[in-house]
Amino acid sequence: MYISLSSQNKTWWTHTSLVQSETHQKVSNVINGVNSFQNKASLISTYLSLEAVNRIPVAKKLAIYFKAAIVGATFFGSRIAAGSFYERSTQSEIGKLLDGAPIWENKFDVPELDKKFFFIDDDNNFEPSLWHHGMYEIINCKKKQFDREAQGILQA
Repeated sequence: MYISLSSQNKTWWTHTSLVQSETHQKVSNVINGVNSFQNKASLISTYLSLEAVNRIPVAKKLAIYFKAAIVGATFFGSRIAAGSFYERSTQSEIGKLLDGAPIWENKFDVPELDKKFFFIDDDNNFEPSLWHHGMYEIINCKKKQFDREAQGILQA
């Protein structure tokens, strides 16, 4: 999966196939945690909006359609807000996990090693074929390292 890293209002791109399997798994766990976070946030906000709609005297007098609209808007708003909050809060953790990974300025220049070096055989349940097509190097040479030294260079 493609990962975007930001530093000094500049976006850098990398791919999880360029890091070790252990790091790839950790990054995937962090990214996949957004659903759980969104579910918890929407549950809490929906419960609180139901309590507010049924306990506040002005809201009690509203028609059921307006109450449903308030609860629905709160539900969807909390899901959107929770997703963006989770993404912003995990950017630094993902940056630390991908410290030292090669990065590129353009997303389309980032090679996917599992697609570049192997042929995905559709006759064999889309498994990587042992007959690879002979590519032995990454074509684009504008590769940079996203580590503490590069961050210092970017900040200067």
